[in-house]
Amino acid sequence: MPLFHEAVGGAAGSQPAVVFLNGIMMTTASWVFQTRALSPHFRCVLHDFRGQLRSPMPGPFDMQQHVDDLVALLDALELERPHVVGTSYGGEVGMMFAIQHPERVRSLAAIACVSHVEPPLHNAVVRWRDAARDAPETLFDISAPYNFSPGVLTPSFMEQGRERLRGYGPEFARNLADLCDAFLQLDITERLWSIECPTLVIAGAKDILKPPRYSRLIAERIPNATLQIIPDAPHALALENHAEVNAALVEFLRRPDR
Repeated sequence: MPLFHEAVGGAAGSQPAVVFLNGIMMTTASWVFQTRALSPHFRCVLHDFRGQLRSPMPGPFDMQQHVDDLVALLDALELERPHVVGTSYGGEVGMMFAIQHPERVRSLAAIACVSHVEPPLHNAVVRWRDAARDAPETLFDISAPYNFSPGVLTPSFMEQGRERLRGYGPEFARNLADLCDAFLQLDITERLWSIECPTLVIAGAKDILKPPRYSRLIAERIPNATLQIIPDAPHALALENHAEVNAALVEFLRRPDR
């Protein structure tokens, strides 16, 4: 089954392309704020990783498969050297892609990412994985406090989140568990030096899942990286703090040297 993908903005070849890579619980629809801001300037290409909502391939998975899938997708779309923007799991796949295929990346933006997994993060992801496998009806309640600011977690917000995950169906939860296992193998810190493209690293100051110290390490290890920490932002800053994230992306991607 081919990967689901869609393009927003200019026709093929008419504008520079930006490829968006999802977080682990995201779908292409989760980038609505970013595509709204960037599509006047760029051709925005989105896809669900294998195992996500619109690319429901059976697991198990590993993150290398996502890198290989991205190469195949870019080849099919005849995109030689796009900008790559990823958040969380997607940003980590983006870093792997930039390490392995430097000639295919114009620039990289890594939002709320890590380059390896330490015990607190490991334990949180194991909770998500086990909930997805054994009690998927609890998944949103378990994951939301790690992703969003406390003030957002109103009863209506929580019920909307539960309803959305129920609508995705049981296969989404089973695949999410396999994606969690794939993430837990991530260990690329010692390879970050080989990322050659201009890189923007964005972190939320109040991200409790992947705290900004991970992003500081990434920015220190990538030779041509800039770090931006957004005050009061949680892990899901591409949604909750989209105005600040979009402003940073537009400024970064529209620099004359890009």
